[in-house]
Amino acid sequence: MESIQAEKSKLRTMMLLERRKLSPAAIVAESALIAQKLLACQPYAAAGVVLAFAAMPDEPQTELIMQDVLQQGKKLCLPRIDGPYGSMAAAEVNSLAELVEGKYGILAPPPEKAVIDPGCIELIIVPGVAFTLTGQRLGMGAGFYDRFLAQSGQAVRIGLALQCQIAASIPCEDHDYLVDHLATHAGIINCQTGKM
Repeated sequence: MESIQAEKSKLRTMMLLERRKLSPAAIVAESALIAQKLLACQPYAAAGVVLAFAAMPDEPQTELIMQDVLQQGKKLCLPRIDGPYGSMAAAEVNSLAELVEGKYGILAPPPEKAVIDPGCIELIIVPGVAFTLTGQRLGMGAGFYDRFLAQSGQAVRIGLALQCQIAASIPCEDHDYLVDHLATHAGIINCQTGKM
């Protein structure tokens, strides 16, 4: 019998291969639909402090979402990997032009931007390799988001998923955090019910 870690690794490899088959144009088109659904949902409307992420080329693109956060006068925070052990922290940015290349080549707030208390964040937009309709999430395997989500208090967690990122099931461990909602091209799925 395979360990949960081995099962996760196998699923991660398979899902990343599927995601990388998509053309950049297809990702941009589907991402625009995902952004449209997210920006119209109640948890987004209610949030004053939003943690988003700067997407890699094969992930759902987040620039439209981040621009809207700023245009709406909400506080935009992005993750940054800090410290010798690589813990994830969040820092506020006032413009996307402030972002610099961080760990793994991901755009992040510059080091001089002060870290904010995770408990102040009201909405966390969560990346992932795969999600289930019930909120299970498979990340890249480093645990950055799971450790951060453990500190995030009552923040609503919304995963962004391209259609190819939705899995029937994901092996989970006690330290794995679920998302509350899933933003897809078709709409916002409530992960408690598995329905839109």
